[in-house]
Amino acid sequence: MLFVLLFVGLVSAAVASPSAEPLQTSARISLPQTIQDSLPWFAVFELQNENTPFTRNHLNELAKKSERVALVYFATWCIPCREGLKQISENADKIAKSKTGIILVNVGEREKDKIQDFLKQFSLDTIKTVVDPYGRLTEGLGLIKGGESIDLPRTIILDNTSKPQLMIGAEGKDYIEILIGEIKK
Repeated sequence: MLFVLLFVGLVSAAVASPSAEPLQTSARISLPQTIQDSLPWFAVFELQNENTPFTRNHLNELAKKSERVALVYFATWCIPCREGLKQISENADKIAKSKTGIILVNVGEREKDKIQDFLKQFSLDTIKTVVDPYGRLTEGLGLIKGGESIDLPRTIILDNTSKPQLMIGAEGKDYIEILIGEIKK
């Protein structure tokens, strides 16, 4: 009986809740070969206005007005993505002061209302969000191949010329400092 209780306790502790503490440091991931020098052309749609395409040209214009841009990939079903979104929400003023542009990239989902309701939970429904239901921005950037699923969370940080600088997986306590450039590569 004691063994069963101990086993159940260990399993319960191993299953992290959505409100679990973030990792100490963010997981840095090598950039895919396809984007080490520049981003390929892409076209996706803005969530806030689905009649407005969002292309590499739009991203370039945003990057010119910023010191850096973070493409933050998420899905409503992704429990680990919530930690990064929560950190972005809690540090919105700090991010804005740092001249870091944030673009939320929803992957694989088509239900606009579901995505908007999800973002409202984090007070992020006013941040530019693009929808990539067919993998144009994920496959084109080398994050997936041939329709496979993307490992989330993922954040790609670009400089002000839209050149990829860094990719992050799981967001740790240092996530915001990395996003705003206080912690370099």
